[in-house]
Amino acid sequence: MKKYIIANWKSNKTLAEVAFWLNNFPNNEESSRALLNLEIILAPPYPFLALAKEIIAERQLPIKLAVQDLSPFGSGAYTGEVSAFNLQNLNVEYAILGHSERRRFLAETSQLISDKVSEALSWQIKPILCLDQPYFTEQARFLKNSAIEQCLLAYEPASAIGSGQAENAVDLLKIHKELGVIYQQKTLIYGGSVNADNVGSYLKVCDGVLLGGASLDLNNFVDLLYAASQATC
Repeated sequence: MKKYIIANWKSNKTLAEVAFWLNNFPNNEESSRALLNLEIILAPPYPFLALAKEIIAERQLPIKLAVQDLSPFGSGAYTGEVSAFNLQNLNVEYAILGHSERRRFLAETSQLISDKVSEALSWQIKPILCLDQPYFTEQARFLKNSAIEQCLLAYEPASAIGSGQAENAVDLLKIHKELGVIYQQKTLIYGGSVNADNVGSYLKVCDGVLLGGASLDLNNFVDLLYAASQATC
């Protein structure tokens, strides 16, 4: 099974910077072999999805596209919302939902996140459901078992995001077991201060990593990819 490497650019980059990053992403026989065991997922800001789709297709890059959020509504009179309906033909396969920054800054609730999960699944978009310990049990109560089965669970402790204080990889075994009981889910992704030096230790105990700052600089990201690939050989 491939390991997930998810790059969440948050509210970063300009059109020119996105083009530079994607046009310089390594794409040769050597890199293709090295990255074969990774599922690389990129979540740029909404305005850059079309450009990202175009360059990925043109260069045949081994990158899948995700959105950083999704409206719980369909198409219609919902000013400012981006619906799954709007994303047709953009090759979006994943959606990051319930990120702790959205809970914190935009007061997202477990009910709202559950609604977004349902909407994503109705359009065959796979949810990457972000969870921190305070919401483990509460979020599960709002989700149907059939929805949980189709989500990728991403454990992202707020204390580790952008702080440089990554969770101890050994402690993830405990978290993995706890989430397995609550969600009956075996797959777990970790997010929070992951870099090229520590990614290998996380991939030994979970199924992938969710990156923020470590994905912005292309050279740093490529170093992390190769480190991840070696760890999964």
